[in-house]
Amino acid sequence: MSDRDEHKEAIDGMENARVYAAAHRKYAGLMYGGMVKDIDGLNLSGRYLEMGAGPGYLAMMIAERKPDSEITAVDISSDMIAVAGEFIQEKKLENKIHYIQGDVGEEQFMQKLGTFDLVYTTFSLHHWKDPHESIRNLWNAVRPGGALYILDFRRIGWLCSLPVKWRELESLRASFSSKEIEEMLQRTGITDFHIKTAFPYLLQTAIAWK
Repeated sequence: MSDRDEHKEAIDGMENARVYAAAHRKYAGLMYGGMVKDIDGLNLSGRYLEMGAGPGYLAMMIAERKPDSEITAVDISSDMIAVAGEFIQEKKLENKIHYIQGDVGEEQFMQKLGTFDLVYTTFSLHHWKDPHESIRNLWNAVRPGGALYILDFRRIGWLCSLPVKWRELESLRASFSSKEIEEMLQRTGITDFHIKTAFPYLLQTAIAWK
């Protein structure tokens, strides 16, 4: 297993945010289709919390499928939140999705948000400065009977060792192995969880129930 690389946490600047949003808009269905189905299968409604919500496409997909749920979307980048706001207005979902700027690693901020039926995050774990503390903060935001859903890249040694420059490969190098995620969940005190991967095994999902 190759060593994990550090990864920049936030996307800064409106231009970078718009480029990132354009790429997500093009591939949102492919990136998030499986997750949306998973969330349907959890049969949880009510309050949702999305951490690292980015340009908001996943939040919008879920809001349209879950009309009885309210989503609090959090991102660390004010520029990304501004871009997301444009798309939310375009979809007329202002009453369903509430964007807040904040850091998952700040315990006091997370406590002020309250608790939720579903807490989820996608492609953010490998960005966080202290992933274990961030997972603990997310877990504390899950109310009894709720669930925590984490989707991220999966670090694969031989692939990460390739001597090539590829943006997605940088994310893979900064991501965690399934074993590392399992250990973080256990250190948090989470006992009821499942980690799964799907072909071609570049992504992994951790689902924990409280």
